[in-house]
Amino acid sequence: MKKVLFLMVLLVVCSPLSAAADPFSYPVKTIILNAGHGGHDPGASYAWSFAGGTVYERDLTLDITKRLHALLAVSHPDLQLVMTRSDDTYLTLEQRCEVAYSQSLKAQSSALFVSIHVNSAQTKEASGFEILTKQQNKRVTFLDEKTPIENISLFSSHSLLSLNRLLNHRNLVVASNFEKTLSERLVTSRNRGVKERDIYVLNASRMPSVLVEVGFLTNEEDARNLVSPQYRQRVAQALATAIELCL
Repeated sequence: MKKVLFLMVLLVVCSPLSAAADPFSYPVKTIILNAGHGGHDPGASYAWSFAGGTVYERDLTLDITKRLHALLAVSHPDLQLVMTRSDDTYLTLEQRCEVAYSQSLKAQSSALFVSIHVNSAQTKEASGFEILTKQQNKRVTFLDEKTPIENISLFSSHSLLSLNRLLNHRNLVVASNFEKTLSERLVTSRNRGVKERDIYVLNASRMPSVLVEVGFLTNEEDARNLVSPQYRQRVAQALATAIELCL
């Protein structure tokens, strides 16, 4: 029944005479902030004596995400800010993406999904931040029975191939903005560049998205920075500036 209703609505809103505007070129009015891991999924972890014990990725990502949310709420009160989790809760990858694509977007506006993580490696030499973006050959679905009715008209004038091409282009712009900003703001951190990766939340969020690895928990210098509240605030400020470039 839901699928039949979806198809009926799709037929109504589709107009072959309407101009096929790029749905990802509209001003960003909705930001989805995803703090990686949580609950029984700690993510990366490492024990450092200077930290007083084991440091968990889930705690660092949540702290940075909360700081980022607070900064954006003050500087851009008109934005719709959504956190996939606001406490130490476990969410599946599917649930995180559903939070993203279930948001009803304002007319002629777009959304951005920002996932925040902390890296780890077998070698302690690995350090720095990196920006992950969706692999361009991964095809994203935009229209199905889960699509909010308000969002159907954004995508219905395009073919699936066209939408994915437009999404890939926007993803590269977003990733470039994040790399440039973090490189300028986190000057002591190594810039590991932009990398395409086959990551579920980048494929299934159905919107321009980026996953930011803010440092390596297994590297002493990075870890010393990450356990510092002052440094986490700097990271949040850098992320906020990068998001502002995407608005």
